[in-house]
Amino acid sequence: MKRAPVHFVFAAVALACAAVAAYDWMHLQRAQHINQAMAAAAVETVQAAEKADKPGSANARGSERSGDDARELKLAHAIALSKAGAYDAAGSLFEDLIRDPHLDEVGRAALFDLGNLYLREGMGNTQTGTVRSAPMIEEAKARYRTLLRAAPDDWDARYNLERALWLAPETRSAPQSPEVKNQHNVQVVDPATKDLP
Repeated sequence: MKRAPVHFVFAAVALACAAVAAYDWMHLQRAQHINQAMAAAAVETVQAAEKADKPGSANARGSERSGDDARELKLAHAIALSKAGAYDAAGSLFEDLIRDPHLDEVGRAALFDLGNLYLREGMGNTQTGTVRSAPMIEEAKARYRTLLRAAPDDWDARYNLERALWLAPETRSAPQSPEVKNQHNVQVVDPATKDLP
């Protein structure tokens, strides 16, 4: 009789470990499925990068799948296009992913990558920190701020927003110069007091 509770505890621990293993196995299978789809789309990514200026080429992949897999494939495709230099096609895919009013994990990743895309375009290919396009830097700041409203604890977005603010600082108002009347209103010290002005 004393062994029964020990066996019961052992069985409960074994079932809990089996449940964790099954959960991890399902995530592994899903990740492998997505990786296989991304590998199959590698050739299409190169072709889409070559045809980036043609309308409709941005949505060449991802429409045949449904659910989260399609959104993750679309995100991976947009990242690949961005790395290949097809910024217009990648930007339109990122915009499609962030149109949902409630940003999920894929939408937040797309928003972050879109901000990075605008920041890279605004900086150009230089590493010196000079700004090539101020409107692109402003677009990047807007995307990072939107992401931080949805996920305030995203430190990568905070860092990139700080970097964008360093590249293109914002001023609230122009510095005010003193009124002309006050500039010319000079008072002379009475020489009888013998004080310094």
